[in-house]
Amino acid sequence: MAPQTGAMAPDRLRSRPAALLQSLQAPRDIAALAVFRILIGGLMCVGALRFMGNGWIERLYVEPDFHFKYWGFSWVQVPDATGLYLLYAGIAISAFMVAIGALYRVAIIVFWCLFSYAELMDVTTYLNHYYFISVLTLIMCFLSPHRAWSVDAWLRPTLRADTLPAWQTYWLRFQVGLLYFYAGWAKFETDWLLHAQPLNIWLPPHSGLPLLGPFLEMPWVHFAFSWFAFLFDTLIIGFMLWQRTRPFAFVVILVFHYFTHLFFNIGLFPFIMVFSVLIFFESDWPRRLARRLRLPVAHAPAVVPESDSIQWRPRSAAFALAVAAFCAIQFLMPLRQWYYPGTVTWHEQGMRFSWRVMLRDKAGSLEYRAVVGEEQRIVLVSPHRYLTEQQYREMVGQPDLILQLAHHIRDDFEGQGLSPVAVYADALVSLNGRAAHPLIDPAVDLAQTNPGLARANWITDPPTEPPPLQKPLRLEQRP
Repeated sequence: MAPQTGAMAPDRLRSRPAALLQSLQAPRDIAALAVFRILIGGLMCVGALRFMGNGWIERLYVEPDFHFKYWGFSWVQVPDATGLYLLYAGIAISAFMVAIGALYRVAIIVFWCLFSYAELMDVTTYLNHYYFISVLTLIMCFLSPHRAWSVDAWLRPTLRADTLPAWQTYWLRFQVGLLYFYAGWAKFETDWLLHAQPLNIWLPPHSGLPLLGPFLEMPWVHFAFSWFAFLFDTLIIGFMLWQRTRPFAFVVILVFHYFTHLFFNIGLFPFIMVFSVLIFFESDWPRRLARRLRLPVAHAPAVVPESDSIQWRPRSAAFALAVAAFCAIQFLMPLRQWYYPGTVTWHEQGMRFSWRVMLRDKAGSLEYRAVVGEEQRIVLVSPHRYLTEQQYREMVGQPDLILQLAHHIRDDFEGQGLSPVAVYADALVSLNGRAAHPLIDPAVDLAQTNPGLARANWITDPPTEPPPLQKPLRLEQRP
């Protein structure tokens, strides 16, 4: 028997890739991805209209005279007011077309291009969920959720399909699960778990809420929320993957994101995350829900034979490798923070695009010293000379933006014929309630410091003392 077992081992090894390929190509009901398309497209359409209706185009892009650029994307320019409204109108229209499945492939590509361009216009508008939408919609450019319940499928019967291959769902699940995984891992740190920061700062101002308000001033509640958020982000996808716990996990998700919507001004993020986790349910969940509600809906499709599903396979090995490379990049990008010594919430290198969600509260003051001309005249420069209050609040704790404004100040003085110019920054920043510390080495000439991905030795070491435990305001006022 031993020789026979050894002979069969290579066959087993060869069968594993085949089994994996078969599982990736297995036909799944298209209903879940079609609903995902409708929900995400509809939400993005509402979001773009809301952005225009609330006057945020003027506040974030028209009023500022200076805009911060992402490294490597200085070529992305901010249009004038008319161009901005056309840009966001294009986002709203393309998102609506994605939702109804009209010219889906063109619409989703146009949406991704316009939306990503809008997010690259100014770093101070960066939000994790904006980046998440850019990644999700980039993935959707290569999926086919428009083959059912869409204008395209109605106009072109040959396009219609009842199933899609499983890899399309798995790709989206991977991206959603990655966000939760890294969001949970990022909370495994002393400020969050041992000091309940920054929730200790953010929750007490909501003490005026009915019923819950008085509890939000109590430190034990801050710790309970911190630990619950850590466990939630770390474990929730595991519970969503397990069929027995999935309904209960989804209820927890609804409750969690309701409270994040209630306590924090984070826009569409709770809705995005609730819609995204729906892809972890069985692929026919919309049909089953419709039948329970006695709504007219197509019957669940029969499982098609493997020979009939061959059309859904990736067109080439190159495409499969590209998808694998994309997933690898998404997995590795959040790990780049380990390349930079120190505390990432302090130096911010590796902070963006890493799913480090709501982990730090920074406040501070910033003033520049420009040393101009051969006589080395010292000129004190306030950031408010160039920035709106919104921009200032966002950039004051981010070293790369402090450097970027220093370069702009240098260019401004040189444009006035005042050269040479040296620029120094006096930045005092508080991290998660600590006493303010210098963030930038005041002896470093930022005008001669180049931006980039290298370790920034012009950023000071982080404060070593623990954050203070804030005392509840209402308790302090009691006799």
